[in-house]
Amino acid sequence: MGFRTFLLCLTLTGAVAHATGFGGSSAPSRIPVPAQDFTATVTDLSGEAATLSKVSFNGEVYVYGKKGEADVAVPFERIDKVRISPTDDKRYRSAYITLRDGDTVTVMVDYDAPCYGETSWGRYRIEVEKIRGIQFHHGAATP
Repeated sequence: MGFRTFLLCLTLTGAVAHATGFGGSSAPSRIPVPAQDFTATVTDLSGEAATLSKVSFNGEVYVYGKKGEADVAVPFERIDKVRISPTDDKRYRSAYITLRDGDTVTVMVDYDAPCYGETSWGRYRIEVEKIRGIQFHHGAATP
């Protein structure tokens, strides 16, 4: 392969990476569009809160992870709020989920699972390890 061909391939690879959101910027160029539109307020570890529409957990409309040896998925329509806490294993976080009926369930979630949404001022992406909590707004208008 000649030098010009190599440069062309390198340029095309960079353009594709940038167009698909894998460029050098951590800004979300696109977010997954979930099957249902849920609204929630996400509070990060610094205390900064953002109200999001089109909220998803890694593109899905449920919180998924491990409960003991089982894989579980708790649908957003059943969730009132989620509190995230560190665990002894740095690869996971505890998601303390309070359901709308008052029951609670704890799920171990991957620390780097992304939460996506849209705000009135732009797109939003944050990993679970940086989230303090999520409050769902069932029946509320989207921003």
